[in-house]
Amino acid sequence: MKITKDKNVYKKTGGFTLVETLVYISLVGGAMISFINFTISISNSRNKVYVEQEVQANARMALNLISQTIKSAASVNVASSTFSVDPGVLSLSMNEAAGNPIIINLTEDDGLLQIKKGVSPEILITGDEIKITNLVFTDLTASSTKENIKIEITLEYMEDESVFYKYSTDLQTSVSLRQ
Repeated sequence: MKITKDKNVYKKTGGFTLVETLVYISLVGGAMISFINFTISISNSRNKVYVEQEVQANARMALNLISQTIKSAASVNVASSTFSVDPGVLSLSMNEAAGNPIIINLTEDDGLLQIKKGVSPEILITGDEIKITNLVFTDLTASSTKENIKIEITLEYMEDESVFYKYSTDLQTSVSLRQ
């Protein structure tokens, strides 16, 4: 800014002083930093919600499929099943010969849930982003007339690098065969 003296009156002729320029730059810079931090925070929150929804959806689907399969089974193949340990294996006899036996297990320890019907290839139940860290089947039949199986399952998101991708859920239920 240039100041000129004209007939004993000082006039501004335009421009900014160094102090004004520094104040403007710091205000704009502060606003930009605040906006960037807000955007990163929103993105991290969105990622966390996605991870939670993905784990919950896979947990509901897996538990529902296992429950429905147990309910429709004719009997439990106790000799072919692995009870009360992780990872468990559940073998079920079905009424139709083409689907015998149905085997529910993991691809590996802390792996994906899969189901195998008879001689058909295995079908993955959970998504690639989810791992099951605990799968335990417990035979609760004991003195009951109906076969009853307890299911304990823990699912977690596979990404281990960021706190925003860490989420797990534990579910358990008991299911009786209908027949």
